[in-house]
Amino acid sequence: MRLAYIHACGFRGYKKPIRIDFSDSFTIIDGRNGVGKSTIFDAVEFALTGTISKYLDAKSGRESVADYLWWSGDGASVSDRFVEVGFREGEKIFSVRRTPTSGDNTDTRELLAQLIDLDFAPKYAMAQLCSSTIIRDEHIARLSLDMKEGERFTMLRDAIGAVDADEWIGRAQSLTVSASVRVKSLINEAEKANQRLTSAVRQIDQARAELPTESLVKKAASRLQDTLRTSAPPDQLHDLARQRMARISAQIEDLTSLMNRFDVVDSLRSSLGNLDERVESASQRLDCARAALDECNMALETATVSTALSEQARQLEALVNLGKTLSLRDGHCPLCKSAIDHDQFGHGLEAALHAARQLDARAVEQAEKERARDSANEAFVAAEQAYGAVCAERNRANASVSEFDLRLTEFSMDNAKLGDIEGRMSSLELERQAITSDLHLIDTISVDRAISRAASNQESAKQEVRRVEFRLGRARLAETRAKAMYDAVRRAAAETVDQRLGRVLPLMSELYKRLRSHPVWDDIEYSVRGDVNRFLKLQVGGDINPQFVFSSGQRRATGLAFLLSVNLSITWSRWKSILLDDPVQHVDDFRTVHLAELLAHLCESGRQIICSVEDSALADLMCRRLPASEVAPGKRITLGADRDGALTVVSAQQIVPMSRRVLVLPEQSLRA
Repeated sequence: MRLAYIHACGFRGYKKPIRIDFSDSFTIIDGRNGVGKSTIFDAVEFALTGTISKYLDAKSGRESVADYLWWSGDGASVSDRFVEVGFREGEKIFSVRRTPTSGDNTDTRELLAQLIDLDFAPKYAMAQLCSSTIIRDEHIARLSLDMKEGERFTMLRDAIGAVDADEWIGRAQSLTVSASVRVKSLINEAEKANQRLTSAVRQIDQARAELPTESLVKKAASRLQDTLRTSAPPDQLHDLARQRMARISAQIEDLTSLMNRFDVVDSLRSSLGNLDERVESASQRLDCARAALDECNMALETATVSTALSEQARQLEALVNLGKTLSLRDGHCPLCKSAIDHDQFGHGLEAALHAARQLDARAVEQAEKERARDSANEAFVAAEQAYGAVCAERNRANASVSEFDLRLTEFSMDNAKLGDIEGRMSSLELERQAITSDLHLIDTISVDRAISRAASNQESAKQEVRRVEFRLGRARLAETRAKAMYDAVRRAAAETVDQRLGRVLPLMSELYKRLRSHPVWDDIEYSVRGDVNRFLKLQVGGDINPQFVFSSGQRRATGLAFLLSVNLSITWSRWKSILLDDPVQHVDDFRTVHLAELLAHLCESGRQIICSVEDSALADLMCRRLPASEVAPGKRITLGADRDGALTVVSAQQIVPMSRRVLVLPEQSLRA
């Protein structure tokens, strides 16, 4: 599988459509800075992974590279923006296309299956493949000398396809952890079983120490039979005694409550006579208040004057005053317009004024009766409330006294005094103490049964200890085997990686020698150390880290050797291409020539080489040094800007091999 073409429009700096077809052997791309050489490699990576790794997680403000993937200026519409990358395998073409709207939804599974052997590829195979196939100027040092030793080993291990060991190591470790957890759990069970066995032995010893003499037990049983008034055998006295003690405790509690309430109830009993007198007095006051209220109501019912009399009197008086003010008008009354003289008019006013005064007096009398009725009603309500309160108080006192007397009757202590209650409590307490004392001796029978139960528990605990110890032994054996398996898997994985590295590390050294990175240290050593965590160390001259002593050009040459060896070591990739984005910055002409020679060897071995450089003379050199054939001619592409300033392909030419007849002299020349 080789890279066939890229076709892009509106991507990064490419405003207009651009298509670049690559040769199966080598393609050299040149052009000054800013003409889109790196964008070609960005397009390949973006089409395959949906991102550009060289920017990592770089952000400025709230912006990232995702905001600048597509052309946003004038020239390309949103519908025209796309990136398409094609791959060729024989006559078959496989392609993947991304647009601003497709995002990460582009289905690359079919192409992934063509590019990668999924059975041996690492987890993030496409990203790993891009990072080892696309060798960028800014990544040469960062992905080689500047990497941490652990990350460098992981990168190389994933490249050579030794990735299944982690799964087996993880499974073996999981078995080891499970076995260790099982052992710890069984150790806890064994400890608990031993504790139960120790507890059973201790119970037997305590029970045997508490056994009294047989004569004391018989006497205690006889006393309990007398106290409980029963002829039950000694082994049944225990339950009967417990029941009797429970009843005694309940009786003592009840008698204690009665004794605490005795003084209060006795005081209530003494006040019952006074309460009866108060109820009788309140009843008489209530009757008097009711009679006074009935009398006031009757007086109001016999009255004939309405509540409107006072208002009528005021109106009539106002009319008289108005008549006096107006007086007669032309011998006529100013109110009714009737003909009348002054004497008649005066007598009429006097009569009206007298009538108004009578109405007012009757209204005042009725108001007095209503006030008297209201006062009588209030007095009746107060008397009724007082009667109800004293009746409720007498009822509560009677209820408390009756309930207390009923409780005394239950104990057959009618009309008992405080001393009687205290005496009953003392006798019950003495009986309880006697039962408790004798019961302690009777419990010897229970102790015998407890000894039997403890012995049975002891035997069960012994059997449980034996079972747990047997399971613990098997668990420890399983743990030992799991640890041995885990160690064996790690050793096998390490040996497998070491075997594969044994074939890869000489390749790294060979590439380093061919690039002649350093004039003194012409060989580099790659050493792997660590058991669980593996580390890949680079060193020259015995024990010198080239990261800190090499110049930038020497570091770049060394990094190229490492990255090229990683690419050549990938066993799970079917993509036989090496893409180099301006790899010769800070590299002198001497090492550039060696790089061209090395790329020529890689091209002859069947690798597709795609390399971008800035110097046209260097492009000429590479086109001359890299092998071309009539079947697979090389290609040189020059990028630049068109008349509108848009990036485009300025020229594209095939690099064909020189004709063989060019070096053959004509026959005439030979004769001459």
